[in-house]
Amino acid sequence: MLIQYGFVMDEHCETLDAEEGIVVDTSLDVLRKAATKVLYEYNESIIDMHGEVRPGDSEIQTGDTVLFEEKIQNCPARVIAVKIIRNFWYLNATSETPKSGYPSGRDAMKAAEMDEQNLRILERFLIAEAGADHVRDVQNWKPDLKGEAVDVLGLVGNVTRRYS
Repeated sequence: MLIQYGFVMDEHCETLDAEEGIVVDTSLDVLRKAATKVLYEYNESIIDMHGEVRPGDSEIQTGDTVLFEEKIQNCPARVIAVKIIRNFWYLNATSETPKSGYPSGRDAMKAAEMDEQNLRILERFLIAEAGADHVRDVQNWKPDLKGEAVDVLGLVGNVTRRYS
């Protein structure tokens, strides 16, 4: 389950507004270490901008998603990392919604709280590993160029639709 996003560019295309996720300037190796902080055993896959799964050893391009997904059948937790620009990654923690839905609103709230907790754990680890100046809430991150901001909006919007 992805928490609903509200990605909106301001009138000058300078900021990205969203409710969830972080942007981090780091390497894929550090992201792998971060995923181990919230996922017990997981599979890693690379998915390109068009939704095609690519070989695990292929080079990751802008717009590609690295999906870390727990090896459990029911409602696996996920860490989604999208390469947005250079070494910048959009990162979020989610879990799959059961096909039949949650039995109660309380169960749905618990799942959402767990996703939020996982994102906080990821953020704390990445701040400790990469430094506070390399980790930003997606709401507070400003790309260097207006053109980059538009590209980022499109990438994150595609990921949101794919995993919601």
